[in-house]
Amino acid sequence: MKQHAPPITNLVELVVAPAAIERALGVYEQLHPQDPSVILQARKILTQHIYGMIDQGEQDEQRLTVGGLARLKAVERDHAIKSARGEPKNAGKSNASSPA
Repeated sequence: MKQHAPPITNLVELVVAPAAIERALGVYEQLHPQDPSVILQARKILTQHIYGMIDQGEQDEQRLTVGGLARLKAVERDHAIKSARGEPKNAGKSNASSPA
């Protein structure tokens, strides 16, 4: 009986996407050491975004990785990814200007 190769979409979802998620998460952890709850949230954001990119037709692991990192940066720009301990990622930093 002849076996058929799995469709390319399945390979991307089963092999390429998880590799891109882990690669992006590794880069994120190196640049922004976080506690485990922040990393867990980052993983969820990466997973949703990277699989969304795949749904739109992207199959290149490097582009998926970069796209995931760009998404994390955008999320952080809009609001800090918070720790389960209740401290924002940028605790102690203020964006408010001091009175003149």
